[in-house]
Amino acid sequence: MATLILQTAGAALGTALGGPIGGAVLSTLGAVAGGAIDSALFGSRAGPRVVEGPRLTDVAGLSSTEGEPIKRVYGRAKVGGTLIWATRPLEVANTSVQRASSGGKGVAGQKIVTTTYAYFADLAVGLCEGEIAHVRRVWADGREIDLTTLNYRLHRGGADQAPDPLIVAKEGADRAPAYRGLAYMVFERMALAEFGNRVPQLAFEVIRPVEGLAGMVRAVCLIPGSTEFGLDPRLVTEDAGFGATRAANRFQFQDTTDVTASLDALQALCPRLARVSVVASWFGSDLRAGRCTVTPKVDRPDKATLGDTWSVAGLTRDEVKTVSTAPMGGAAYGGTPSDAGLGRLVAELRRRGLEVVLYPFVMMDVPAGNGLPDPRDAGALHQPPYPWRGRITCFPAPGQPGSPDGTAAASAQVAAFFQNPDGYRRFLLHYADLAAGWAADGVSLSGFIIGSEFPSLTRVRGEAGRYPAVEAFTALAQEVRARLGAGVALVYAADWTEYGAHVRDGGATVRFPLDSLFSDPAIAAVGIDYYPPISDWRDGADHADLAETDSVYDTAYLKRRLGAGEAFDWYYANDADRRAQARTPITDGAAGKPWVYRAKDLVSWWSNPHRERDGGIETGTTAWIPRSKPIWLTEIGVPAVDRGTNGPNVFPDAKSSENAAPPFSANVRDDLIQARGLTAILTRFDEALPGFEPAHNPVSPVYGGPMVSPGSVFVWCWDARPFPAFPDFDMVWADAENWSLGHWITGRIEGLELDRLIGAILADLGITAPARIAADAWLDGYVIDRPMSARGALEPLARVYGLDVSAVGGRLDIRCPRRESPIVLAAADLVLTERDRAPLSFVRAEESELPRTLTLAFCNGQSADYRTATASAIRPTGLRRRESNADAPIVTRRGSAEALAEALLDMAIAGRDSAGFAVSPRRIDLVPGDLLALPGARLPHRIVRIADSAGARRIETRAVPAYPSRLGATQNPDDRGFRPPPSMAGRPFARVFDLPVDRGSPTILQYLAVSADPWPGEMAVWRSAGTDGPLGLHRIVDYPACLGEILTPLPPGPLWRFDRGTRLDVRLRHAGALSSIAEDDVLAGGNLFALMGEDGRIEIIAAAGAELIGPGTYRLSRLLRGLMGSEELAGRANPPGCLVVRLDDGAVVPLLDRLDEAGRPFRYRIGPATRDPGDPSYVELQASAGLLPLLPLAPVHPVARREAGGIRLTWLRRARRDADGWEPMEIPQDEPGETYLVEIHAADGSTLRTARTTEPALLYANADESADFGAKQTRLDVSVAQVGTVAGPGPSRRALLPVRSA
Repeated sequence: MATLILQTAGAALGTALGGPIGGAVLSTLGAVAGGAIDSALFGSRAGPRVVEGPRLTDVAGLSSTEGEPIKRVYGRAKVGGTLIWATRPLEVANTSVQRASSGGKGVAGQKIVTTTYAYFADLAVGLCEGEIAHVRRVWADGREIDLTTLNYRLHRGGADQAPDPLIVAKEGADRAPAYRGLAYMVFERMALAEFGNRVPQLAFEVIRPVEGLAGMVRAVCLIPGSTEFGLDPRLVTEDAGFGATRAANRFQFQDTTDVTASLDALQALCPRLARVSVVASWFGSDLRAGRCTVTPKVDRPDKATLGDTWSVAGLTRDEVKTVSTAPMGGAAYGGTPSDAGLGRLVAELRRRGLEVVLYPFVMMDVPAGNGLPDPRDAGALHQPPYPWRGRITCFPAPGQPGSPDGTAAASAQVAAFFQNPDGYRRFLLHYADLAAGWAADGVSLSGFIIGSEFPSLTRVRGEAGRYPAVEAFTALAQEVRARLGAGVALVYAADWTEYGAHVRDGGATVRFPLDSLFSDPAIAAVGIDYYPPISDWRDGADHADLAETDSVYDTAYLKRRLGAGEAFDWYYANDADRRAQARTPITDGAAGKPWVYRAKDLVSWWSNPHRERDGGIETGTTAWIPRSKPIWLTEIGVPAVDRGTNGPNVFPDAKSSENAAPPFSANVRDDLIQARGLTAILTRFDEALPGFEPAHNPVSPVYGGPMVSPGSVFVWCWDARPFPAFPDFDMVWADAENWSLGHWITGRIEGLELDRLIGAILADLGITAPARIAADAWLDGYVIDRPMSARGALEPLARVYGLDVSAVGGRLDIRCPRRESPIVLAAADLVLTERDRAPLSFVRAEESELPRTLTLAFCNGQSADYRTATASAIRPTGLRRRESNADAPIVTRRGSAEALAEALLDMAIAGRDSAGFAVSPRRIDLVPGDLLALPGARLPHRIVRIADSAGARRIETRAVPAYPSRLGATQNPDDRGFRPPPSMAGRPFARVFDLPVDRGSPTILQYLAVSADPWPGEMAVWRSAGTDGPLGLHRIVDYPACLGEILTPLPPGPLWRFDRGTRLDVRLRHAGALSSIAEDDVLAGGNLFALMGEDGRIEIIAAAGAELIGPGTYRLSRLLRGLMGSEELAGRANPPGCLVVRLDDGAVVPLLDRLDEAGRPFRYRIGPATRDPGDPSYVELQASAGLLPLLPLAPVHPVARREAGGIRLTWLRRARRDADGWEPMEIPQDEPGETYLVEIHAADGSTLRTARTTEPALLYANADESADFGAKQTRLDVSVAQVGTVAGPGPSRRALLPVRSA
């Protein structure tokens, strides 16, 4: 008896399987996560059977339970952690002493001692069974945390991992467990304050790819090439002024920059990775070669940055053009990578042990409506927008009326493209010079791409049959070789249609234009961007490729097609032929060299001499020596779109004229076809991978290596912007929407091919029986959360994906619904086993028993935090009333879940029909799972069970949908939920002030204002004496200061009264609480500002009116000028741009108050308290405090009265503290005693006499007056200053006083 162990939805489930395979499958060896689907939906049998699979729940938090099962993760998933080790929390006390303002004259303020406590924890958290690739994100109490603020170590769970050094230090080397086989993270000194001084609930995004594409990749192309700082491993932020920053190259919480986080993931996922091709782009301007410039550009002309300043080829931002604006707004591209950042990236890649190939790249910045003549269409109003560089050609293009092709004029146009001041030569040699400089610093390249994909340019002919572009590239190769030496491999990366023959005149004329370049001694290898058509798949049951396989996902079929099919055996002469599949064979008549016309026939092109033809007659052999140089596949790729292998060379980009989908594609996302296509290419050329056939990649007798260098097969592409930040943050990157259907392997390579997942589960659970798995579906992740049988682990997958699992001849067969043609059973094939029984019987379930709707619960891998979601399918027909619910214990995207729900419902409805019949025992070819076409049946039937006897084979079947859903492809548009990027605090703005303010005791000598937007939380102020002393924590700043700049000039203003005529516009950060207040409140100290002029001195002003007139912009009115001793500065004019800081909101904090520290230089580093003071997010400044707050204020109301002995000069003393009250008869003194310095000035301003007095009066004696002036004066020019005990003379009050009579 043969039966399905697990089978398609709607079939009978639960038949026991005997024998060794059944015993292994049913044994308890593993674990999963899921739930059972309604038995009525999937059918049942007599007697209960319970198979408890994985459970679908939201991720639990941190637990610490003895006996907690260890999870097993496949792909990617969010899992809760298990606390496996911890120390007692460390308590750190922080005591500060402050003194309140004095209570009155001569009364010291109360001393306040404050002690706060901070707690830190050392802990280890178990994640899942190892070995994992990496942990991408960590959540604490449901919020993603910035891993750069933590001291942590990840142990991946290898079989030989060593104990963590912290655990060894705490427990001892002989007592510290290594937790081998368990992936875990150790957090050292984790601050608990932001979690309420407790260990938070932690969850982790774990990445553990199964064996597959990730382990095959040996080289990648790193993009984007158009990003000013995205390739820079140094943090760069955009500076909007006064601490307002925007991330330029960090939009994730895993590492300090995006590119380092991306490289961490790349190396963790691709253990065989050895080479990275770094793309760096300049921009072409025109498809006409003679008019095209190649220049660096920026994405915004007014961008100010911190961390690095953009510069390329010695040009700064204001010296280059800006990229064009895309049709939907925003920059069409990012800018050219800054030279310094590119150099740092190359050094970082070399530090990581990777070889680097530099890939200078031309992108065409030709916007829509450009008005440029089209070389291929004289009647067009403009050139196609954002075209491929491969379309650059002469004007008009070859084959067009008036084309210069074949003349000296064409050579001149091509020469202009290379030799113009802004031509291609300047572009390429700039990067060659950069690379030479890196090599001089000990950072060398392994390869350099001198050009790529210029088929329309390299096939422009000059006079006498010349190919001027090929000659130019050859000359450039020699120039680059002279700069870089023989150690750097130089390669021209030809398009897959460009590297071979240039065929004209219907095949009578054949040239090999690139042979002279490929054969030049400066060129190390033949480069090919390899994007040929692989499959020719389409809808319907009768298309030609169905004769080769029943699934486009068949890797063996795709691999065969790399040496067969389109562009090898045949071609389509036109679109009509393609639609009709009218294939024209590729032949070469009597010459017998069809490989000349086969773009996919790499072996023949590489192995044979190349003989050119004129008039159909071979005329001579090119410079190419067969098998003389290896081939680099400088780009390979497959778009993640359904039937992507039909046209790997199409790229989605809505703004571009090149935007397209592969032939016969529905333009829906399909990650599986990308994985299968890339696997086919890599396994064809890499001898280390299973399935390699030596004939596909022969070894050269010349250099002793394979034709295609496996280490130089570069997958296009890996993104420097890490997943999922890219593509989630579409507000940051304009090409984010291209990701879902594009060639990126970023974010996909960690996913799961269903057949590989099943194989991994069987292997992990100890199932050693031979297995044949044909399951074509894609999911992001799967979690086995507890021990269970292999059946329990597989049954949720079988139910959700419609798998048929059977044991045939000692082999386990697992198949998903496929497009194969059914085996036709005629009535004559049936046998009669019982007289009273029909040879074929059909049973149909009642309509009312069928489900009307099906709701599928799943874990949404596209949500920001892996939330549980549901997808529904509905068939509101007839008497159906039932609603069925199913749990899919998988991590996938919503579009895939919706396709699964539709397929499950279709299967359940089709499965209402079952059949039973018998056939001859000779039909041993029929096995469970086969698809049959039964006489009289509307739908195909799948074999469920076969019972063998001497006279017949009794077969039971169940109907299945005629065309099962393509579970690899998402039937609905990709619904990735774009989200805003996280706020990344940059370097703060910090300014130290010596304010003329003395409030409280002790006197604050210096203040600090710190601003950052976004505000990262507490800011730490670290200080060292001098410029190189050790740093110590000085204080914490809790709130950002309200500060900004004045936008309008502030002219001199009056003192001691409101200025009701002046209006001052200011732009402020963190001014949300600013508003107009009453004038009495202004007099009480409200709306107080420090205004720093161009000379650095500070005037204190106040404003009763504060009107919001724009975003962050206020209009201040009813001003009070020259407050708190700054009255001298009220007479100063202040131009726009002067710094203004609000003083009355408590955010400006004391920095220094000790007199013994006045005048001493200090170095300060100010930045987020959660980061080390050496972090790039800190700003450094130096300051030395003066004694400005201790300077006595200038006296007021000077009066001169003549009396008998002379002129009595009097004035009123002022005080800084407690001098505003009306009650006291005398204000308190700031100084222990009174000393004044009085000066008498001559008419020319010179000082005639200086005197000191200890009271606010001085008698200018008659004798002194006579000596100074020679006569009595009616006016005196007098200045009076109070002398401080500590600070010395304060500002003087100078006035021309009328001498009054007594």
